[in-house]
Amino acid sequence: MTEQPRKWDYLSYNRYDVLRLNWLYWTIILFLSRHILVLMFIGFSKGRSGSGPSDPALAALIDPLFFISDVPALALLAFTGSRLPNGGNGARAVWRNGRYFLSASCLLYLALLFWQQGAQILQSHPLTWALIAVNLIALVAIWWSNYLGDLFGEFPDPDPDSKK
Repeated sequence: MTEQPRKWDYLSYNRYDVLRLNWLYWTIILFLSRHILVLMFIGFSKGRSGSGPSDPALAALIDPLFFISDVPALALLAFTGSRLPNGGNGARAVWRNGRYFLSASCLLYLALLFWQQGAQILQSHPLTWALIAVNLIALVAIWWSNYLGDLFGEFPDPDPDSKK
């Protein structure tokens, strides 16, 4: 049996012969899940005191409205653990559409931000503009990265021994 030539370095593949999750995937997925992650961090660091951030720019980071934009990225993150030979058809379908899930998170955030702020977006805090820029950079990276394209195109083949 001859192996097909690999597009990426040998170490880029896992034991199921599919691409490993790289730093770009983790950076984008964590950034797009930031509202939930920041809420969890603040919740764990503040304990039960109930006091939130005093800076309005930081408070905007955990605005519940923006939790909606985390849902597609969190769904993809949940299916990351199902990237196994017995992952199932649902996990395969979600994984193959990973770029769309990540793009949906970016675009949902931007749409919600523009809907919430309207014309006042022009007077927004520099942190808000930085978040807009990083969302746009992430969106470009999602579609221009060959590695991410190949990553979402691969899912381990089903294990023939598992079907009875």
